[in-house]
Amino acid sequence: MTGAAEGFLIETPRLLLRRWAAGDRGPFAALNADPEVMRHFPSVLDRAASDALADRCDGWFERSAAVGPGPFGLAAVERRGDGRFLGFAGLAVHRWYPDDVELGYRLAREAWGRGYATEAGTAWVAHAREVLRLPRLTSIVAPGNAASLAVAAKLGFREAWRAEREGIEHVVLVLDL
Repeated sequence: MTGAAEGFLIETPRLLLRRWAAGDRGPFAALNADPEVMRHFPSVLDRAASDALADRCDGWFERSAAVGPGPFGLAAVERRGDGRFLGFAGLAVHRWYPDDVELGYRLAREAWGRGYATEAGTAWVAHAREVLRLPRLTSIVAPGNAASLAVAAKLGFREAWRAEREGIEHVVLVLDL
C-alpha cells in the first residue's frame, strides 16, 4: 500500500469500509462458497478463486490512486460493534463498461436485511460525489436480484438498460451525481 490508498477508511455509524486484511480471506471464501449468496452469479467460488477476487477488490485502491481522482476500491466491510467481516462494498471499473465507475457490494447472508448494503452504498455515493467528483455511477445487477435492485433504488439509481454479456443477463443502473 502506498500513497493516498494506504490506510484508506470510510466510517459509517455501523460499518468500517477499509482495505483488506489477511484475516478477511477465510470469511470471504465462506461467503463466496455459499450457494444462496452466489445464486445470481455463474457459480460459487473455490478458495483460490475467492482469494484472487479479494486481491482484485483491494487492488483497485492502488490502480485508482495511480490513474485518477482516487483512491477507490471494493473495500472490506467490517461491522464496528464486533469487528466481524461482512463482505465488500465499493467502487471499481467493470470490464464490460470500462468508461464507468460501478458501485458494487456482496455481503454474507447473515448481514442481509439489516441495511448494511444501503449504509455502505450511501457512504460510497458520497465519496464518489464529494471526493472523487465523478459525474455518475453505475451498478450492474442480475435482473432477478430483487434485494440488490431495491438497494440501488434506495440509493437513487435508475434503470438505464438491460444487456447480456458472456451469457450473463444484467441490468445496468445509473446514478447521476
